[in-house]
Amino acid sequence: MPDPDRHICGALLAGMLALLTAAPHAHAGDDKTPLVIDGLRLINGTQLYCKSIGTGIPLLIIHGGPGLDHSYFLPQMAKLADTYELIFFDQRGCGQSTLHVDSASMTLDALVEDIDKVRDAYNLNTVNLMGHSWGGLLAMFYAIRHGDRLNSLILVNSTPPTSALRDSSFRIMAARRSPADSVQEAAVVQTAEFKRRDPSAIQEYFRLMFRGAFRNPHDEDELNLTFRPDYGQRSGLLKSLGRDTTLQHYDLLSNLESISCPVLIIGSDYDMIPPASNQAIHDHIRDSRLVILKNCGHFPFIEAPAQFFPAVRTFLEKVQDR
Repeated sequence: MPDPDRHICGALLAGMLALLTAAPHAHAGDDKTPLVIDGLRLINGTQLYCKSIGTGIPLLIIHGGPGLDHSYFLPQMAKLADTYELIFFDQRGCGQSTLHVDSASMTLDALVEDIDKVRDAYNLNTVNLMGHSWGGLLAMFYAIRHGDRLNSLILVNSTPPTSALRDSSFRIMAARRSPADSVQEAAVVQTAEFKRRDPSAIQEYFRLMFRGAFRNPHDEDELNLTFRPDYGQRSGLLKSLGRDTTLQHYDLLSNLESISCPVLIIGSDYDMIPPASNQAIHDHIRDSRLVILKNCGHFPFIEAPAQFFPAVRTFLEKVQDR
């Protein structure tokens, strides 16, 4: 997903047993509300905000962006917390993770290593990993480098495995903007609130930008977008990530062949990600299954829950039975 700072500097390319810097907060659940434990943890030299929901088989979930945080998965993704321990974290520099990050550490390598250190912080030798959108690209890099630490991999509307296909998805998303949305978006960008990165203006901008990512634009109202008052400083950190040459030009297709764990690839028939992307991932991973959801855009846990959640549950049940 592109970052709003592309109007200024160009588009950005789209843990429990660790030493704690703050005590985790436990929110006791009842029969209807799953247990939630959250707080900052010292992970890979920075303080990352981590949250676990529910109990059961661990599922580590990587959010999209760059520049978003885990909150857009909720409350919808919590439907899995009856069976799984859902582990979320805000990527370095994002959401509720610390703002005090060396800009030189804003690299793909650091973000991939953060995933591994979160896994280690939860004392997991191996883990089931899910990545959505930009988080899917990070998850693919992780699987290539640390495949022996995965039980399974789920890629949900993942950023494509090549920069060429990624750029194609940006063009598709831009083409879906209606003239009215484009006018509104341009107007928001010119406001004083947007220029000082006021959270309400940033939220309005992203809602307009994501409207074309939904098959039914009205579903966009269900997307939980949260931006903090310090988003302006955080977006400055993301400019450093945009300078990482690994993200500017990449092709993972041949590397995907090294992934040996079971992989579920979830795409959607109305996604901005071109169909060739999901098919290419499927073709290069030996033990993979491709599921294309119908009448759905980029956020299937919001748009197509009756298709999305059974697909995830069925896949993970089969992984556990192996």
